[in-house]
Amino acid sequence: MLGLAQAVLKFGHQLVTAYPEPIEVERAERLGPSMVVVRPPAEPEARKRCCELIKARFKERGIPVIACVATPEEEHEVRAILGSVAILVGSPLKLNDLYLRMNEMFDLAKRRELRIRAELVVAHREPGGLATDHYNYDTMRSLSLGGCFIESQTPYPIGDSIEVVFCVGAGSRSLSIKGKVIRVGTGDYGNATGMGIKFDPLGDSERSMLESFLMSHLGTLDLPAAL
Repeated sequence: MLGLAQAVLKFGHQLVTAYPEPIEVERAERLGPSMVVVRPPAEPEARKRCCELIKARFKERGIPVIACVATPEEEHEVRAILGSVAILVGSPLKLNDLYLRMNEMFDLAKRRELRIRAELVVAHREPGGLATDHYNYDTMRSLSLGGCFIESQTPYPIGDSIEVVFCVGAGSRSLSIKGKVIRVGTGDYGNATGMGIKFDPLGDSERSMLESFLMSHLGTLDLPAAL
């Protein structure tokens, strides 16, 4: 939650949390929110009371609402009370999906994926080689679910396939991802020359690891910029 608060703050908005109780919701209402993101309780009666509060205090006053639910059954129950609000279904919540919905409503930034600034050592090479083949080592300067920017004095030509390996989080957890070079040039914020990489579609395990890493670094969320 702290990382999300830091990210939203970068766009000039403040994140305020409240429990789904009348006194808490009333306190949040007095702050005049420009959007409400609600995770209704799992217990049916508590969920109903929460949605009725959100409807009366916010939705009926024209404040956009995003509801995050765990199952399609919960979605149906929430929709019956809140009507045509944005609803995200899934447990755990996919943070990038929430970001995209907030992006649509706030027009925060014209960016398809969460992107963080980074300073990660990355090994890279052309894919398909032997396990003992030589890797090149450079610095990754930005990272998202869809790709990254690698600062390099010897970038690969546009269109070349590439395999990148980098660590995510503490310990020795590493990701090996294949992709393609889509841009060669100067990086964001005056970084030296490098290459923008678009990742191939990620498997469930890779996507989960990368999304968890991005969530833990949301405070470094980038404003719009090219790969």
